[in-house]
Amino acid sequence: MSVVRVLVEDVELVLGELVLPHGEAHHLRVRRVSLGDRVAVLDGRGKEARGVLVARDRVAIEEVREDLEREPAVELTLYLGLLKGEKMDLVVQKMTEMGVARLVPLITRRCVPRPRPSRVERWRAIAREALKQCGGTVLPQIEFPVSLEEVVLDGEGWVLWEGEKERSLPRVTTGRKVALAVGPEGGWEGEEVGLLQSKGFVPVTLGPRILRAETAALVGMTLLLWG
Repeated sequence: MSVVRVLVEDVELVLGELVLPHGEAHHLRVRRVSLGDRVAVLDGRGKEARGVLVARDRVAIEEVREDLEREPAVELTLYLGLLKGEKMDLVVQKMTEMGVARLVPLITRRCVPRPRPSRVERWRAIAREALKQCGGTVLPQIEFPVSLEEVVLDGEGWVLWEGEKERSLPRVTTGRKVALAVGPEGGWEGEEVGLLQSKGFVPVTLGPRILRAETAALVGMTLLLWG
């Protein structure tokens, strides 16, 4: 049986007993973890602790280590035009599995209306569950939606655009900060691409086929992180 992982944020992992939040203790009960079983505890910032469940809500931590070996060598921010319902949930889950560092949802002319704060909290919950499942150690930062005018590029950036016919995503070397901008289901308007270009984003294509927004995001992220 594989070791069940829990996520405890805003706590310094040290040797000794750790009291688990209610939600994580419930997670262990659902996974049928028994007293005396080994448990892995993540802090979402790159550290993983190993210990033994000594009470329903307590883990006796025996080892703490920083484990970044399973994280990408590139720090990627995904700027994504807001998608409808489960499509956004899917991208959040998969980007966490792939190791994206940060998600910034974008309010664009063709996107769905601005979501309620509860929707952002849902995305963060999806990311937490995906991190525990995938074997990663760093939880992506998920921001509240912003307008294109508020975007500030830190590093190199590319925007996926159907109007670009030749330039493709490059191979990215280790240790760089990069960003990928993906439009909503209705695509970008030309003025929006121009605005992103003025901020330093370079238009690129994923090929001649028309991809759904969520598919384009997944393909682009994979190429930049692991290509």
